[in-house]
Amino acid sequence: MLSNMHELPTRQLSLFDLLDRILDKGVVISGDITVAFAGVDLLSLKVNLVIASLETAKRYGIELPWEKWAREKPELEKKKKKLREGGKKELGR
Repeated sequence: MLSNMHELPTRQLSLFDLLDRILDKGVVISGDITVAFAGVDLLSLKVNLVIASLETAKRYGIELPWEKWAREKPELEKKKKKLREGGKKELGR
C-alpha cells in the first residue's frame, strides 16, 4: 500500500486565479486538422489561437488588429483613389 507522504498537496485554484494567470502569462494554442477521404485531403484547417491581456500581448510583440488596420489604412486609401481616378479617365472625365 502506498503512503500519502509522496502526494503533493492539493491547491484550490479559483476561476478568477486561473483567468488572472492566463491573462498575465498568455496561452498559445496551435493545431492542424485535416479531413481526408481515400487518401485525398478534402479540408485542412490551421489554427493559431492566442489568449492574453493586451498588456501581455504588447510585451511579447504581438501586433494587435487595430494597429494592423491603422498601418494598412493609408495604403488602402491610395488604392481607392487610384481606382476612382482610373474610372474617371475611362469615362472621359
